[in-house]
Amino acid sequence: MSQQLNGDSLLDEITARIPEAEFQAEYFPDGMAEVTMQLAADMVEEIKALAGERGWSEADAAAFALGYGIGCMKEAQAVQLLERNDQAARDEIDLMLRDMREMHAQYAVMKHRTWTFLQAFQAASLSSGALVNQVAGLKSVVTRLRAENDDLRQEIVRLQAMLDEVQPAAGNTPTEQETQGASFWYRLAGKG
Repeated sequence: MSQQLNGDSLLDEITARIPEAEFQAEYFPDGMAEVTMQLAADMVEEIKALAGERGWSEADAAAFALGYGIGCMKEAQAVQLLERNDQAARDEIDLMLRDMREMHAQYAVMKHRTWTFLQAFQAASLSSGALVNQVAGLKSVVTRLRAENDDLRQEIVRLQAMLDEVQPAAGNTPTEQETQGASFWYRLAGKG
């Protein structure tokens, strides 16, 4: 079921795209970092299995596992803070909860934008397919018209040859106007 807010349509969303730089600044203010490390073979197999279960790439599964592990560490830290039950611990828990709410909000926005971009991509793909079909159709029309043009030129040459045979046989000298007309047909046939 599709619902719209504020009357925004897909076209409105497409035309109001978020510039890439703004998106990166908002969601990746520190950029991205490449990490290269060696893992035990069984951990790699678990990442591959996770990728297969979720239908993800192995890189996505590795990022998920790493993020999940960090989340588990924060959870353990929160449990320790709850056990301490002092003001500093409560302040730290409040910060963790605020961060969690912010992450959920950003996740919701990213899901919405991903959905919008997916819809725009699908619409563009359909438009692209229609254009490819239209180009193919126009190419066949051009090919057909070129063949017809060639046939017409051959017919003009044939008719001109017949005219040339008839005129000398009749013994008539063509008038200037007739010569100009013949010249026109030769030019049209690409001969003059």
